[in-house]
Amino acid sequence: MPGPNSGRELINAMILGGEKAVSDFRHISGGEWFDEAPEYFLTTYIATQLGELESTFTLLEVSVDLTRKKAGASCLGRPAGHERRNGRFDIVIYWSNDNPRGAVEIKSPIWSVTKEVIHPDVHELCAALSANNNSSFQFTAFLYYASVSKPKRKHDNASKRLRDLISRIETEAKELADVHGVDAISITGSIHRGELVTDGAWCIAALVFTRKGGKQSFQ
Repeated sequence: MPGPNSGRELINAMILGGEKAVSDFRHISGGEWFDEAPEYFLTTYIATQLGELESTFTLLEVSVDLTRKKAGASCLGRPAGHERRNGRFDIVIYWSNDNPRGAVEIKSPIWSVTKEVIHPDVHELCAALSANNNSSFQFTAFLYYASVSKPKRKHDNASKRLRDLISRIETEAKELADVHGVDAISITGSIHRGELVTDGAWCIAALVFTRKGGKQSFQ
């Protein structure tokens, strides 16, 4: 059964955790951009923020195969070429009955849209979700930190360039979601600029995948 936290609350918490990670890294590093931070730094902050929610439990680096079996989302036969059943989900969120509610993959940093950056995680997340319409999975999510460097030309706008990057990531992910027959919704945190006008921009964003008709829980 659904827990006390809505799907959108979970995503908002993850984005907030990501933004805290960026802020704290800037402080402890003496002002470095988050592009220099290891990916696990972001993962742990997101999991910690989820832990602040009532009756929401998470584990990190959980076996894909075991998670899918527990969720009732296993498939018989050989895995498809894009499936990594011997891999691990970065974060798994559980219902109060201990069944998997959502699987999350974290990616940081993203500077451009390439198949190597987007496809493996998104295919894995969509495959887990689409394996069984009766599984305990409510959603899967691809959460990421994206940034753009300072503009090369004075009239360029870093915020616009970042929004364009996010839009391309969203388009690529939605095309992959369509292949698996699932829906995708993009939820983006605030666009942040550097302290100087000439600095670049960054944000924390999430691509949430749901079965058909499941979007309303995240809007």
